[in-house]
Amino acid sequence: MEDRRPSPEAILAKIKQQEKGAGAGKLKIFLGYAAGVGKTYAMLDAAHEAKKLGVDVVIGYVEPHARPETTALLEGLEMIPTKKITYKGKIFEEFDIDAVLERQPGLVVIDELAHSNMPPMRHLKRFGDVEELLAKGIHIYTTVNIQHIESLHDLVEEITGVKVREHIPDYLIDNAAQIKLVDIEPEDLIQRLKEGKIYRAAQVEKAMEHFFRKPNLVALREIALRRTADTVYHKQSLENDSLTHNAQVEDHLLVGISSSPTNAKVIRTAARLSQALHGKFTALYVQKAGINNGSDANSERLQQHIKLTEQLGGNVVTVQEEDVAAALANYARMSGVTKLVIGRTATKAHWWRPNVKIVDRLNEFVPNLGLYIVPDQENEPMRFQGMEMQLKFDWIDLLKMAIIFGVASIIGVLFFTVGVSEANIVTIYILGVLVLAMWSTGWVVSVISSLVAVLIFNFLFTEPRFSFEAYHWDYPMTFLIMFISGLITSSLTRKVKKQAISAVRKSYRTEVLLETNRKLQHAKSLEEIITEGMTQIVKLVEKPAVFFDMADQLIMKKEYFRTNVMTDAENKAMEALFDNVNERGVATWGASNMQAAGVSTDTFPEANAYYVPVVSGGNVEGIVGIALTKEAPLPSFERHILDAIINEFSFALDKWYLQKSNEEVAREAELEQMRANFLRSISHDLRTPLTSISGNADILLSSGEQIDETQKVQLYRDMNNNAKWLVQMVENLLAVSRLDGGELSIEMQPELVEDIMQEALLHVMHNGNKHRIHCRVEPELLFAVMDARLIIQVIINIVNNALTYTPTGSEIILSAQEVGDHVRICITDNGLGISDTIKAWLFEPFMTDKIYRSDSRRGLGLGLSLCQAIVKVHGSELTVADNVPTGAIFSFMLEKGVVNVNE
Repeated sequence: MEDRRPSPEAILAKIKQQEKGAGAGKLKIFLGYAAGVGKTYAMLDAAHEAKKLGVDVVIGYVEPHARPETTALLEGLEMIPTKKITYKGKIFEEFDIDAVLERQPGLVVIDELAHSNMPPMRHLKRFGDVEELLAKGIHIYTTVNIQHIESLHDLVEEITGVKVREHIPDYLIDNAAQIKLVDIEPEDLIQRLKEGKIYRAAQVEKAMEHFFRKPNLVALREIALRRTADTVYHKQSLENDSLTHNAQVEDHLLVGISSSPTNAKVIRTAARLSQALHGKFTALYVQKAGINNGSDANSERLQQHIKLTEQLGGNVVTVQEEDVAAALANYARMSGVTKLVIGRTATKAHWWRPNVKIVDRLNEFVPNLGLYIVPDQENEPMRFQGMEMQLKFDWIDLLKMAIIFGVASIIGVLFFTVGVSEANIVTIYILGVLVLAMWSTGWVVSVISSLVAVLIFNFLFTEPRFSFEAYHWDYPMTFLIMFISGLITSSLTRKVKKQAISAVRKSYRTEVLLETNRKLQHAKSLEEIITEGMTQIVKLVEKPAVFFDMADQLIMKKEYFRTNVMTDAENKAMEALFDNVNERGVATWGASNMQAAGVSTDTFPEANAYYVPVVSGGNVEGIVGIALTKEAPLPSFERHILDAIINEFSFALDKWYLQKSNEEVAREAELEQMRANFLRSISHDLRTPLTSISGNADILLSSGEQIDETQKVQLYRDMNNNAKWLVQMVENLLAVSRLDGGELSIEMQPELVEDIMQEALLHVMHNGNKHRIHCRVEPELLFAVMDARLIIQVIINIVNNALTYTPTGSEIILSAQEVGDHVRICITDNGLGISDTIKAWLFEPFMTDKIYRSDSRRGLGLGLSLCQAIVKVHGSELTVADNVPTGAIFSFMLEKGVVNVNE
């Protein structure tokens, strides 16, 4: 029997998906195959139904169509005023997202999802506004036509002949909570057009000749029906199979990506195919060594194609290889690709370029791979990528050429003099061509050097010598072979040189990622994590960057990280750009929405930098700003490395916050243990003296006449001692609470040390004076700066401990001695001493010597902890040492005091 139980990974993925969508709003799309089918009418009608059900509905934006039926549905619904924007001398009305966020309705109606916003709106497209509202938990109704879906753009253009410029990503359709297909018959739609219910009379005839032809509408309707059915089926399949193993092998499509003007068509075709097969697709960009996408137009187009791939749900991979077909075939073998989608160009063969089709070469490399060929009739004329760079000429190369061929000629003349054959001398010049190819910068120099090598050899070593004539019939063949050999050698050398440079650069960037992981793992503090992470980012992108420390979506502080590539003046100029209020606003928005913004994105594209959030534990802990520009965006490979570094950054922060949380938990557990110890101690140590006092009082009340005076005095003495002990314990508890709460006031002034000691001894419990207590102060008039009340408390606690834990008859000495600018105060006893194990924990709260403790020697263990805290307030530290031969010495230092006798 087949096991249909869900896997743990599937259950976890399902839970994460549910958590992710728990607080997000839901999107309902009203989809049509053309204008005029009734999308807006259906949307407004649904909005009225929602309002009847108690939903807080507002109109965010509705296209002002001159249709009475649609306009009538606007009545009864609250409308958010549009935002008026002046752009190029004209006034436009745009959807006001900030007003909706302030209003916080339950449902917003937004027409025309594919609309392009006017600058300076923060999102380039209206669907960016919709995504932001959904992330804030606001539900949305919206409309869109099938021709605006990105993957169907080329298909619709082929059918209608109309180029649609406004697109929306496919994931908006795929991730929508509901899709309602608004459908009418094409004949009815044409009739509505003729009646003037869609366009004005002046536009009707033109529309019927182009877009609104019946064959076009039939085809568009079929596409809309199929797209809706595919989406619904795919969602149902995911819901049914999300918690069970799927035995079917997933299709993996591979498409080549380039800067070709029509490569977008190939990418969209691959996306449609992967959607129909319910598989995934990868776009492979083959970057040739030393070539940087050619012109600026090609670079910009390549970035657009990479962005298009990501919008369609594809994964972009960059490899460096000279042979495109070999790169595609190798990647297909390694990554388990099942189908390959490529474009077919319409270029013709020429005498300088053989017509070797990439399809034929792919069939040779991977004959078992399914190939899908997309016609590419609109390809631009053949241009040699990077030719401008190759033809660049530097005059310094002529000097290098003169040096190399000068040395080669001297060596050649020496060889010729000693009788070395001409064939060996030829190799010297070919070697010179090779060295020059490695040393020079342009391809033109390699061609010129090959020709110059032939001419110099002809001039110096062929008969007649010192002329450019040649008498022997085989010299022309020698010259030709020499020229071709030099040219090929120089070309191969330059190719190896470029590949080596590219390999080193790629290796360097990979090493940056590995180094980031290593450094972040060893970072111990939050500041160190931020410094190491940002340093690695600057090293990767070679641009200055800034880290905004965020708390509750507000910028707490900013730290700028410079790059060595720029001068100090350039770094300061870039740092000033980040201080702009607008730039801080972009960073704050990124933290609020947990999205990247700025340059190379559709959100705040006019910003001066690229901003990406660093998320830890579901919260944005910081924003990384990188000073990129539109002219020099981050390439695909570097961007993937940057994303990996940001992830490592986030993991390091997660680890640090988790460690901090564990420390807090451990500290709370320790405090809880201390509270438990405190309650156990206080339950015993309060009950014992209170019981003694109560019992003695009861004896005196009930049998007072039968007790002699000596016994009464003893009872009174016991009650007094127990009462004093309770007072002392309460004093310690109050002092500890004041120290912990920071409420203890300190009054520092010079005090006579001997008076302080005598005052402390007056409050000490002498236990019938069974211990010998002495005071020694040298010199007698010794002053120390202190808070007298607190130091008396310290001496009382230490002496009380000595009285409690030393045998009867032990000696206790209070001494004070001048030590330079300080006064050393010691309390010494000759009791049994303190073990080394106890010394390590002696000054911790609730610490008592379990070895010598008994019911008669009670204590909470707060005395020495309180003493240590008081002494530290005085800028010193209470220490304990062994007294030779037996006993213990408690000591601390105080600043020596000076008394002005003139006062």
